[in-house]
Amino acid sequence: MKPSRILLINILAIGAFYIGSFVALGSDPPTINSSGQKIVEWFSNNATNARTYAWAAAFISLGLAIFAGQVSALLPKPHRYIFLAGVLGGVITVQVQAWFWAGLAFHPQDLDPAAARTIFAIASYWGPFFNGSTTAMAAAIAVLGFGRSPVIPGWLMWLSIIFFIEQAIETITVFGQSGFIAPGGTMNVYLGGITGFLWVAGVVRWAMQRLDGGLIRSDA
Repeated sequence: MKPSRILLINILAIGAFYIGSFVALGSDPPTINSSGQKIVEWFSNNATNARTYAWAAAFISLGLAIFAGQVSALLPKPHRYIFLAGVLGGVITVQVQAWFWAGLAFHPQDLDPAAARTIFAIASYWGPFFNGSTTAMAAAIAVLGFGRSPVIPGWLMWLSIIFFIEQAIETITVFGQSGFIAPGGTMNVYLGGITGFLWVAGVVRWAMQRLDGGLIRSDA
């Protein structure tokens, strides 16, 4: 199988697991604003859903590792290391957040509401720290579009710049209390998720051509 097809199948699988993980949580999962009692009740009634969400994170981590390996091989030094560090940070964040959810789903009926709320709040702060990793990934690629002999095409450079800016702004969720900018809320999950997938799609399009030995003009 061509390396480009492996990359494409891998990214589609990541997207499927990402969407599937949130589908598993249902329409009313707890948020950082939920009371401790609601968190205990939700995990008591939806323990399997929470574990499915965490299980999906394991395969998302695997997919991100494959994505990192294939794309970084196409990048020059030191950009490949910055990109790899960004993906590694993102993978660790995904795994830590997931194992908090899985842990809360184990004997949730024995949880003290106040303790449950504190543990869940810790897990909810995955968003702004994941943004720290994605900005590193975007920056490592964006700068390759500058100079007299750019490594990437102009469209990918601007897409990476836009993604970097959006993700940098998203870090304000660390100060959020509720609503759109709440940690782990709409801004992180939906806005960040959509812009992230658009950027990844762009990187994959460029990488697929390079992996198969195709030539890409710098102004393409």
